[in-house]
Amino acid sequence: MRKPSAAVVLLTFGIFIVMLGPSLAAGQATQPAGKLVLFADLNAFGPGSDPNSCTLRNRYKKGETVGFRVYAVDGASAKPEVSAQVVVHVNFGGKTYDLPALYRGIPQKTPNGGTMPVHEGMWTAKWIVPADAPTGTVDISATAKDKYGRAAEWKPNGGEPSFLTIVP
Repeated sequence: MRKPSAAVVLLTFGIFIVMLGPSLAAGQATQPAGKLVLFADLNAFGPGSDPNSCTLRNRYKKGETVGFRVYAVDGASAKPEVSAQVVVHVNFGGKTYDLPALYRGIPQKTPNGGTMPVHEGMWTAKWIVPADAPTGTVDISATAKDKYGRAAEWKPNGGEPSFLTIVP
């Protein structure tokens, strides 16, 4: 039996690579052109029957639920980056609370078994103001990382009137 010549082996290997090349490349994630961008707001989270649920606000009393709505997008396409892992950070009283945010672009269950509304491109986290929370402003931020290794941070801007504030 004759061994195939080097030219035949190379030609066969070349045809194999040309045929498989597109499928190999499809399995790899390409780096997006834009930066990862975060933006967020604060809401009163409560049951659907509460008329104040999902209203924008930044002043909360002890025992009330602060809702964080966070959006992570690719800066070039302005499309949601669904691979982002978003964490909200609440700093007060010498402690930092890291709250992993839940991606709301897929169906999720509430703690009592109901179904949360689906909101493509939104992550949510909630924090209940502790009974021992001092009054005043609270330092908050959010960070995210995606499957491409991009990272982003959000902090409220606009000065003290826009910060999370605990009131008596």
